[in-house]
Amino acid sequence: MIFRVHPAVGMARVGNSEEFYLGPETMAGLPLGTGEKTGGIPIRPGTESDTITSSELRDNTGAFKRQAARFKIFQYPETGSESYPTGQGTEIKIGSKVDGKTVTNIVWTVHVANKKANTFKTENNRLAPDDLIIAGYENGKLPPIRNAPGGTQPTDPLSVLNDPTRVSKLTIDPGPRTISGKNTAKVGIDKVTGASWWDGSAVAPLPNYPKVFPDDSFAKLDCPVGPIDTLGEMQTDSDGRLLVVGAYGRACAWYDEQGKPYPLDDFVDNNGWFDDTADGPVSAALVFDDQSTAEVQGAWVVSTDPSYAPQTLNVVSLWDEFYDTFVRELDLVPDLYASGSFNSAYKPAFPDQIQPIFVAASLQQWNTNLPSFAAGAHDSVGGITATEDPGSTPVAGLNIIRDPNVTGQSSDTHKMPLSLGDQGQSFLSLSLTQYFILQQWNAKNFSAAAGPDLGPGEALDKAILVNCLGGRFSPGIDMTFIVRQPDLYIRNWQTSGSGPFRIKAKTLGYTNAKTGTPLLTEGYVPLHTGNEGLEPGDTSKFMALPWHTDYNSCATHTPSPAPNASRMLYWSWPAQRPVAVYAAKDVSGGNLGDQRFSVRGDGTGSDNPADQGRYQDSLNMVKNFHKIGVILQGTSIDASDGGPFKAGHYLEVQSQLGDGGNKVQPFPQKANPK
Repeated sequence: MIFRVHPAVGMARVGNSEEFYLGPETMAGLPLGTGEKTGGIPIRPGTESDTITSSELRDNTGAFKRQAARFKIFQYPETGSESYPTGQGTEIKIGSKVDGKTVTNIVWTVHVANKKANTFKTENNRLAPDDLIIAGYENGKLPPIRNAPGGTQPTDPLSVLNDPTRVSKLTIDPGPRTISGKNTAKVGIDKVTGASWWDGSAVAPLPNYPKVFPDDSFAKLDCPVGPIDTLGEMQTDSDGRLLVVGAYGRACAWYDEQGKPYPLDDFVDNNGWFDDTADGPVSAALVFDDQSTAEVQGAWVVSTDPSYAPQTLNVVSLWDEFYDTFVRELDLVPDLYASGSFNSAYKPAFPDQIQPIFVAASLQQWNTNLPSFAAGAHDSVGGITATEDPGSTPVAGLNIIRDPNVTGQSSDTHKMPLSLGDQGQSFLSLSLTQYFILQQWNAKNFSAAAGPDLGPGEALDKAILVNCLGGRFSPGIDMTFIVRQPDLYIRNWQTSGSGPFRIKAKTLGYTNAKTGTPLLTEGYVPLHTGNEGLEPGDTSKFMALPWHTDYNSCATHTPSPAPNASRMLYWSWPAQRPVAVYAAKDVSGGNLGDQRFSVRGDGTGSDNPADQGRYQDSLNMVKNFHKIGVILQGTSIDASDGGPFKAGHYLEVQSQLGDGGNKVQPFPQKANPK
């Protein structure tokens, strides 16, 4: 038998409460019963069907709850080689029977870290205009690094980033933690809890693991809302499943040579700062009643920004990015793509592959300042059904859809999606696979029925990633451009027993762990480190430092490059970073009222439309991120927040920000001339 942890990548999210809720494990935004068996909107802890409601977002003190990632184990038959999807998988819990033996325990090991202060700059095009995203790593090149020694970029950046003294100083590494049993109390991924791991036969303590936190290296830190002394926690539920909870959304600065804390003066690459997001491998072992054990194919957990619009689909989700990479690079669906080209005979399934694109486009209106006529147009797109002739729909001929195959269309303001693109691309494009699927639909070569059934673990993989942001990767929110690199994954997924979408974890020598000598290195470097696998901290390090500055800045921007030097303002990540919202408290008699900026109140006002809807001093985002409201579907909003509300309305609830700041003006808006 083969055993696998699902989801292959789980998402935990930060908050400032001791309490948490379970992250979405269902397909946000689609009508119940549509597409996958997981159709619907996010669940709440302890149930498999109910939606999370507005009253569950904050604890009784008003603090913003963190989000937990839940991991399960599924059993598969051993077939030698597999295709996707299998449609199979039986969940294994404590007490389950496997080949006549009873599972008496599940031992989980989690090792997360934060390497953001000791890695490459993310927006490397600031110093090298031609080195955009992955291009900065091609042909032996490397981007500039953060926290360059003496402020001077080194000629051999990898040797600097791998210097053990620097690694110890600029990495947050609690070491691995183990947990087992049912309903086990939380185990801290923190300074005080001892490190341990599963050595293949038993849980082994690691008393000499070289744990490092910021105050181990810096005697003086400026921490606006508290120290970084944890990267989260883990516990188990009544079946022995694993819950990994994010940390508290904190950020700390150290002091420069003039004795002042480093400022937050950059959108994504702030020298002199730490934050408490993290990532790393999740592994598990099954223990049976005859004392035998079985290893399980592991997974990955990412701890990242809060989700302020958990029921709004992204037009390009993280699932779309994973799927596109596996389809075009790793032979996921040969009937769809093989030998370097898409198959014109392939028939995509409308509910699973086409409708989500249309629904996602329609939902963007709830987080942006679209005028009423444009919102109506988006509604029309969201209402396209499988029974309609594509030629009679608002997107007939795909003439308004940006074609990622056509050079130059990334700067076309008459195409959709009308949100900003990756570094070096003015506007967002669908993935190549998404666009081909729309081409098939436009040619009436599609199926109105649902596609092949996903097994329950496979459905969980998809559902988690659907609820996350794909491009625009500049750098993004949850993960970034590295998900498009085949060397990130276990490539022989068909024969290794891993299945697809699984990040390859580097084997770490825990038995050699020694106090004072870091076990981790700079780790994964795209196109440079081969395929030995990723260390803890190797996905989150490509994100903004701290995450708050990028989230704060990415309300609206002018395109970069700007077509014809345009000063027009567009949205970065409307489904993940709401800009203009309708507050539930403003709805009266079905009238939505005026829009408000999601980020508003003291410190957000500006005479320049390009700077509105955000704090003018990014430090205020560090202090106030937990006060931002969340956009929920009307049917998920409790009576205490007003209503009842329409199911088709997505409204802001639970905001603790003031009502001041600028008034939202409908699109289009222009930045003031320089």
